[in-house]
Amino acid sequence: MDLILKGDLPHQQKAIDAINTVFKGVKITKPSLSYMNPSFDINSGIVKENIKEVQKEIHPSMRGSNEIEDYLNLDIKMETGTGKTYVYTQTIFELHKRYGFNKFIIVVPSLAIKAGTQKFINSPYVKHHFRETQRYYSEIDLHVLESKKTKKGKNFFPSPVREFVSGSNQVTNKIHVLLTNMHLLQDRKGSMLVRDDYDYGVEGFYKPSDAMKATKPVVIIDEPHRFARDQKTFEFIENNVKPQMIIRFGATFPDREVKVGRKKQTVKDYYNLLYNLSSCDAFNQNLIKGVSKEHFEPISKKQDKVKIVSVNNKTSVNIQYIKEGEKTITHTLAKDEPLSIITSSFEGVYITGIGKNFIELSNGQIKYQGEEFTTDIYSSSYQEQMIKLALERHFETEKENFNRKFKIKTLALFFIDDIYSYRKDEKTGKETYLKNTFERLLKEKIDMELSSLTEIDSEEYKNYLLASKKDIDATHAGYFAQDNSDSDEAIAQEVNEILFQKEKLLSIKNEDGSYNTRRFLFSKWTLKEGWDNPNIFTITKLRSSGSENSKLQEVGRGLRLPVDEFGNRISNEEFFLNYIVDFTERDFAEELVRQINSELPEILVLTDEDIEKVAKKLRIDPDDLFLELLTKKYIDRNKKVNVEKKDEFIEEYLDFVGGLNKGKVKDSNKNKPQPVKIRKSNYAELKELWEILNQKYFIYYEKLEEEFIEEQLVELLKKDVFTDVIIASKRDIVRGSENGMVIGESAGVYYTLEKPLPYFEFLRRVNEGTNLPITAIHKAIVKFSKEHSIEDKYFNEYSAANLINSFEVWKTQNLQGRFSYKKTSLPIHPTPLTNKDGTPKDVISQGRIGTKIVPGEAMDKYLYDAIAYDSELEKDNIQSQIDEVVVFGKIPRNSIRIPTINGGTYSPDFMYVVKKKDGSKELNVVVETKDVENENVLRGIEEDKINSAKVFFEQLKLDGYEVKFETQLKSKKMKSIIDELLSS
Repeated sequence: MDLILKGDLPHQQKAIDAINTVFKGVKITKPSLSYMNPSFDINSGIVKENIKEVQKEIHPSMRGSNEIEDYLNLDIKMETGTGKTYVYTQTIFELHKRYGFNKFIIVVPSLAIKAGTQKFINSPYVKHHFRETQRYYSEIDLHVLESKKTKKGKNFFPSPVREFVSGSNQVTNKIHVLLTNMHLLQDRKGSMLVRDDYDYGVEGFYKPSDAMKATKPVVIIDEPHRFARDQKTFEFIENNVKPQMIIRFGATFPDREVKVGRKKQTVKDYYNLLYNLSSCDAFNQNLIKGVSKEHFEPISKKQDKVKIVSVNNKTSVNIQYIKEGEKTITHTLAKDEPLSIITSSFEGVYITGIGKNFIELSNGQIKYQGEEFTTDIYSSSYQEQMIKLALERHFETEKENFNRKFKIKTLALFFIDDIYSYRKDEKTGKETYLKNTFERLLKEKIDMELSSLTEIDSEEYKNYLLASKKDIDATHAGYFAQDNSDSDEAIAQEVNEILFQKEKLLSIKNEDGSYNTRRFLFSKWTLKEGWDNPNIFTITKLRSSGSENSKLQEVGRGLRLPVDEFGNRISNEEFFLNYIVDFTERDFAEELVRQINSELPEILVLTDEDIEKVAKKLRIDPDDLFLELLTKKYIDRNKKVNVEKKDEFIEEYLDFVGGLNKGKVKDSNKNKPQPVKIRKSNYAELKELWEILNQKYFIYYEKLEEEFIEEQLVELLKKDVFTDVIIASKRDIVRGSENGMVIGESAGVYYTLEKPLPYFEFLRRVNEGTNLPITAIHKAIVKFSKEHSIEDKYFNEYSAANLINSFEVWKTQNLQGRFSYKKTSLPIHPTPLTNKDGTPKDVISQGRIGTKIVPGEAMDKYLYDAIAYDSELEKDNIQSQIDEVVVFGKIPRNSIRIPTINGGTYSPDFMYVVKKKDGSKELNVVVETKDVENENVLRGIEEDKINSAKVFFEQLKLDGYEVKFETQLKSKKMKSIIDELLSS
């Protein structure tokens, strides 16, 4: 599987456009030497005016310094997971295409980020994307600077620097990029970049830093918060490399002190900030996953626990007592000593035995080194409860993701304290208690999942679970720092897959067709900046950190939006990352929200424009809003914000500051989904409508002549369906030297991978993906081949996938009005509301009818006793009192499953039984709610679902069931819809 990149995403394109705008109308001077970049006058008034123009979109408090000294500094702020690497890669292509720049130096803070950047830029799918999709006909030649091992004999000039510098600007389709990590750019004695005693130089330069400086490079800094201006690497860049431009891309920036009068004030170090995609923007615009934090509550509710720190040669054990808000105390206990020495909660419990890495207690429990447990003496370990919770959340998400038309491989990440609780230590032979516990709990959970599968769940998911159970060891893998020096082949494969084979980890099946069940990853916080995976849906911290790290950095490993089994990024839905911590971090959600909102610009005085803008959004009069704010004492008569009530003001009126929308960061401990009661008397009123909606229907397409299908397929085949599979090589050149052989890297080449499918297998794959007759597919290919020669190599997996995807698009665009529904004889019950015998259930899971809940009981006419909802529009509907409504209810998520034209299923949101004017209750209404202003905002796939639903309800009418189907947009109240239906 290749990841499929999308170009021209608005939130990324804005950053690239902002940088391009800075050079609009600026005179670019051609370089005088072949190894130089073009140059421009950094003090040009046009540059300054262009920056001012771009910064009109930036709040004044965030624009930063606008000074231009020896080089031009530009800043781009983008939240973690929104595609910074993609943006600065496309920026390189743009600056080369528009202005001829071809020497760039990318500086990153760590080896992990360096490896990730190298893999991204050199990946065949990335190269193909920028060449074929984005139409850049140049190529990045990436030179990676590595630390040099000291050897006696000749001193060789660093080859990556040599190749970077000597790259000629006369080769117009080549862009030379030098990639380095921060520690190699420091002016230390003997450092390879500042030495000048090399036997050979490049372009007359013997000091590498001088050669780099001579190219007049553009420097790109990734993660600028790691590069403060007084830090050695930044000083080296300024003093030794002397670029003509530095562009910094990051989610966070360093602090700096400025003088305000006589006092010093700490501010963010922004210099010409051109674009600010804040954390709020990223969450609110669904550019990243939301976060749902949850922690395991101890049985006794005591906020304390103990940890087995170390076992001392079977003679004694060191145990920490961890109590929230108090200093951690370590006790050393020997065999037969009571645990009550630690805390009276352990009264009567003694240590009865001490092993290599465990202790035995008089209550029959065994506790291992590194294990944490609460003072509830008969409870299982704290980690065991957290693993159970993590598996619960994982399988909830996995089941939903697997039952999609295009599946999403669901991954989970565990951070642990003790490596040898997971990875076997050959020296000590310690038991891998955490790994053993995890495998035992995973087996139990898989058995539970298998026993709870219903007819709605796919047979394939059942087989996936069975494959997982058959080889539990294959379902998980770990990566720890010392693995880099481990010679074990199995461990090396695990590490390689986690760090470098992202596509394989995201695949549900292996190349041989067997299931790839690896989806649980373990690490000791080694996977940090520079590593992420879009399909991480659960992160569990099986460690007590009390970390003061950026909360956004902690969850950043799993914030990126997921991709499906074909590598497509899913951006039209809301996803959540389950983040499971222990009780010491119970305030994580609040701290994360506080951190996100702290990035917002300081609002001290409201303007008339601010009030008008927010009033329009709230659909009230600006004067009324002003009086409302004044009455609540959030502002004074001069519109100045009351500092004492500022937090309260921001929480209630987020629109003034663009704060984080409610529900994007959730604390699951405070808002635990509760079983919701089904009011049986209300169900009786809805019973007939519910059973009508739950009759099973198949979708039938109008019979299309095979000749017509052939013609359409021929047209699709003309749209670049048959493609080469291109991969890039990495070329190492072995050269002789006085001290033996040395290996130098050189530019790789592209070559075509020929992996054809047998022709009938190709036809079979397209048939399975489209349900088209094999004969029609064959005839279309024969007809196409008469005008276009098709080599055997083009009958490959990529071409089959291209044809299937093209047909899906064609079907959506051309089969509207050419399909119908037919009722089946399949049983109606059980349903989410009813048992197998058709009787109503007592309760329904809150998650099936709404992720959010309002305290208190719902009105009498509502099907459920609680107000659970997903959007503000839904909440408004549930709380609306409409006299004509007899009874109504939220339709449980994914319960009706109307087949749709795009191959998926569709389930509306609400069902109503309404009284007619004559008092009879014959009007059944089904409503789809869309929390958008107008129909133009609806995405194509949503439109297709609604159009399919209209056809479905027309068929119900033909079958003798009168059900009105309506679409409700944000601007329309439910009362208006009901009134219009009753008057029609």
